[in-house]
This record gives sequence, C-alpha cells and structure tokens, in this order.
Amino acid sequence: MIGFLFFLFIAILIGKHIYEIHNFNHEAVLEQLQTSLSEEIFELLKERKPLLIHNLGNKNEYAREISFTKLIEDNPGHIIYDQNKYISLETFVKDDVKQMNIYKNKDLCDQFRLHESFNEVYSPFQSNIHCNKNYSMSLFKGSNAISLTKNKHNLHVVNQMYGQSKVYLFNPKHKNDIMNKDNNEIKKYGQKINLTQGLVLYIPVEWYYFYETEDESIIGEIESDNYFTVIYNNLR
Repeated sequence: MIGFLFFLFIAILIGKHIYEIHNFNHEAVLEQLQTSLSEEIFELLKERKPLLIHNLGNKNEYAREISFTKLIEDNPGHIIYDQNKYISLETFVKDDVKQMNIYKNKDLCDQFRLHESFNEVYSPFQSNIHCNKNYSMSLFKGSNAISLTKNKHNLHVVNQMYGQSKVYLFNPKHKNDIMNKDNNEIKKYGQKINLTQGLVLYIPVEWYYFYETEDESIIGEIESDNYFTVIYNNLR
C-alpha cells in the first residue's frame, strides 16, 4: 500500500510538471536584467518570460578574452570532429574561407577547458531537481542561420561568448503562423534580440527560436531537464 501511494505521488508530480511545461504565458515579452541574482531570476522564471541578462556571460576572466585567435593560440593544431567530419580550428581565421559553421557541438566545452565559464553562467539557474544537463558550443564564420527550433527543455540558456548574433524568439501562441515556413517569412511574429559578447538569453520551454550570424561568432548553450520531465522531454 505504501509503495502504491509513493508511485501515485510521483505520478502526480510528473503530471504537474508536464502540465506546467505546456502552460505557457501568452502575453510574455522579453525581460532584461542588469544583475544575475538567483532569487530575482527564479521569481521571473515563474512568469515564464524570456530573460536577457547583462554581464553574466563575461564574469569569468578567461571568457572575457575568448576569440577564435585566442582559442587557436591556446589549442595549436586543434582538430574538431563534427558531423562525421574533421575540421581544423584554424579554418575559422583563414582569409579564403568566407563561411563556416559548427553547430551545438557537445565536446568543445571540454576540449577548450571552458567548464568553469559555463558553470558560472548556469549557476544562477541551478536547481536541485535539474538533471540531464548539457553544455554545447557553436562556432560561426560569415553568414549563417539555424532553422526554426523548439525548446523542449526546462532550461535553455544561450550565451554569446564572442562576436554577435540576432536571435528571434516566438511565443508558442504563434505556432500555426510560423511552422514549416521560411525564416524571413516569420520574423514579423518574433521578438528580435541582438546578442553581443557577455549577454545571456534564457528561452522558456515550448518557445520557438532561430538565430543568425553575419561575422565571427561563438555561442554557448546550456540545456537541462528535471527529474520529473526528463523522460517526457527526451521522447517527444
């Protein structure tokens, strides 16, 4: 009997957390913060708004110095394995290469010894029930754009580590307006955010987004689920 009640309690918690995922804020707009206090961030997370946090991404001294040149100096001859291809890091500074990208590579954080920097960005969002945490990095040169993407994780944070990018965020209420359409067609439904080095963007679960770059750009992303949603989030 006790075992049944325990599993019933867990099932209720799982159902509650899954319901909260889909209970998005129809009126939410971007909120900007000048500080990264956990208490303030967690209060705003309850409102299910996207958050733009200033000066969080450059707290770490090494993170403030990051560039392609710096990465190459610290990792001479480095070869990146991505999408079944081997790519020289030096490719990103060659004059004859006009366009190049590596998107959401989960190995680069370890290879470039950037865990401390990522941990500092994650720290204000940290929760005791978080699990399945992943750090990834994207490297861009020239004109690049990712396709429309849905955030299916409880936590999704975009850290502009170097350069700049344009992010378009879409409230889930616009789902029928934006699905299966070209990025340029749907920009009018989105909130445009210009990300520069040091800015960190929190994207609420169920929201859609894409980003564009026009020059050199390094982007870090942090994703995590919680113990009650991890199975659901990774099966849907």
